[in-house]
Amino acid sequence: MHWKTCAVLSLGSILLLAGFSAPQKREKKAEDDQTIRAEVEMVSLPVVVTNKEGKRITDLKKEDFQVFENGVQQDIAGFAATDEPVDVALLLDTSGSTELELAKIQNAAIAFVNQLHPDDEVAVLSFAEDVTLQEDFTIDRDKNEYGIKKTRAGGCTVEYEAVWLALQEVLKPVKERTALVVFTDGVDTCSRKASEKETLDLAKETRATIYCVYYNTEPDLYSRYGRRRPGVGGFPPVIATPMPPIYGGPGSTSQEYVVGRAYLAKLSEYSGGLMFDGMTDLGDAFSQVAKELASQYSIGYYPTDKKHDGKFRKVEVKVGKPGLVARTKKGYFARKDSAK
Repeated sequence: MHWKTCAVLSLGSILLLAGFSAPQKREKKAEDDQTIRAEVEMVSLPVVVTNKEGKRITDLKKEDFQVFENGVQQDIAGFAATDEPVDVALLLDTSGSTELELAKIQNAAIAFVNQLHPDDEVAVLSFAEDVTLQEDFTIDRDKNEYGIKKTRAGGCTVEYEAVWLALQEVLKPVKERTALVVFTDGVDTCSRKASEKETLDLAKETRATIYCVYYNTEPDLYSRYGRRRPGVGGFPPVIATPMPPIYGGPGSTSQEYVVGRAYLAKLSEYSGGLMFDGMTDLGDAFSQVAKELASQYSIGYYPTDKKHDGKFRKVEVKVGKPGLVARTKKGYFARKDSAK
């Protein structure tokens, strides 16, 4: 099953995706020793380097880095500089809570893809009660824009299923550098096939870097239905229209929005990425993501510890030049062999 024949990825279809073929990719450089040592799994790390002032450093070489796993130095086997292309999955929350801001979201997303490197491929996905592939991987920015403009708001939010699907089925088959850019308030209201824990565990394992653009839709949720937020100014709630089903159900409390924001922060941190606040300036938040992607190195190594024990292994990347700090994922879970 190819992506082109599976535009809408509904709740029931997730379990049927194992057989689809990944999109045909652009021609790549000759394979290095990664293929020679294919029997051993390479650990791939996304790395961003900054100086003391927070400026991103993009002119480093392989020899400038050191990698440690559980305190033991590893030999760097693969290295990609910051100018290597990245395959980006852009995942947009278009559930009912985004209805009042959809045009703003679309314009900011279009500006984002236009800031990427010309060779970066982008796939556009959206999610509400279903996960939809709006446009397949392509470097054609007109097609990227078309996919973004096709999004429509409405429905509940399968946040966890969307993240799981993007990481496991869209980006995992891609062998090049990958990133997931998620725009959302972080509140899941109707996932059934994936959980918060499952997606966070996946964030620790994925080769993709996750960047989250947080946008709090709670104020829009109240204004959309003509309701004052409870407790504001000492006034009782004022209802101008009939209460929608969402009130009293998932996604209707302030605490859920707090939890949602914390979820996005963890999702980014575990993968070596960052979360950006889009409330003040949505365009600037997307712009910061684009700058991050343009500043990212990719470092790979074959672990000296070859045990398949399923344990978490702490990873650290150091830069030999003084005053520079490397940021990457905290670590990963080793593969665990099935019990015999």
